[in-house]
Formats: sequence, structure tokens, C-alpha cells
Amino acid sequence: MTSVRILAIEHERGTGPQRFGEWLIEAGAEVVVARPYVGEVIPELGSFDALIVLGGSAGPTEDNENPWFPEVRHLLRRSIAGEFPSLNICLGGEMLAVAGDAPIWRRSHPQIGIYELGITSAGASDPVFGALAGGGPTGAGETEGESLPSVLFHQEEMALPPGAELLITGSDAPVQAFRLGEFAWGTQFHPETDAAQIARWLDGNDL
Repeated sequence: MTSVRILAIEHERGTGPQRFGEWLIEAGAEVVVARPYVGEVIPELGSFDALIVLGGSAGPTEDNENPWFPEVRHLLRRSIAGEFPSLNICLGGEMLAVAGDAPIWRRSHPQIGIYELGITSAGASDPVFGALAGGGPTGAGETEGESLPSVLFHQEEMALPPGAELLITGSDAPVQAFRLGEFAWGTQFHPETDAAQIARWLDGNDL
């Protein structure tokens, strides 16, 4: 039986898929990591079933320093249009927001640490994030009862793209997860990371 093939785009050293990669491999998927920052070519998506765009310290439009960024945003516009599913984390989520015509700005202070977030009513019925819902039904845009402790490690902040569904919110950067179209998901928080990776980020060893 042919396994699901997933392309993960890593933007800088130390920002790999971590737990996501392990979970996907355990589930029988093949995860191929492309590292354009060391000169690797981003493969054609035709031979892959899905895309993951990972985090990094750059802003989502810093194309001069990261010349592959326009190609990634083009892939994300294709995902928004429904060509293939994508999950886009932190910088990846910001790039998805830009691809969906949302503004991005630099915060005066970064968010670093564990923050209490909550799933919205739209998130409770979402095919990806619905599994995290804990409380009863709420009104549009309100959060479910159960809190969701989450890792935030970002300087940029994004608005909700036009037509997007807000799935997870909280803190003073309220757009924490959203979906554009049927198959493109973006997060500001880091669902993929683990304690060892965060320690390296804080030490500056992988940034």
C-alpha cells in the first residue's frame, strides 16, 4: 500500500517538525523535509499528498534574506484554492495569512512562553482542531470552556484573513489558529515543538 507523502519546508536550522514528524511517521506517513536555506530545491508538490510549512525567526515577507519565500507563498495560495491540504505553523501561519491578503505587523514585545488559549465554536466543528474542543456549544467567535495551554514564540502578529474561520484564540494576539478554504490551516502557536527544542531556542543555539 502506498503511504501518504508529506512535504515539510524548514526555514532555518533547529525548526524541524519535531513531534509532528514523529507522529506522522508512526501513523505510516512518509515525511520529506526540504531545507531551502542550505540550497535544497523545494520539490514539486505533484508527488506529495500534503504540505507542512514550519516556523522560523524571519518575518513572512522578508524575501531578500529568504529568496524561497515567494515560492512558498505561491504554494500556500494553491492550498487555499483547494489543490492540497497544508498545515502552517508560526512563520508558516503568517505566510498563509499573507497569501490570504491579511496584514502582518511586528509586535512591540514578543510572546514567548506557555499561554492559555481556547478553541472557538468554529474550531470545535473543524476537522483538524475539533478534537481539542472540551466545553459546550458557544456563540460565533466565543471560546469553548476548556483551556488549551500552548507554546508561543513569535515577534510578528497577524490579522485574520478575509473569509477565514478563526479556530483558536486567546492572549493579546487573538488570531492563534485559522482555516482558509477547506484545506489550508495556519497557527501562530507551536503545536509541533517539545521542551528540548524550546530550550535550544531560548539559548539561541538554533536561531
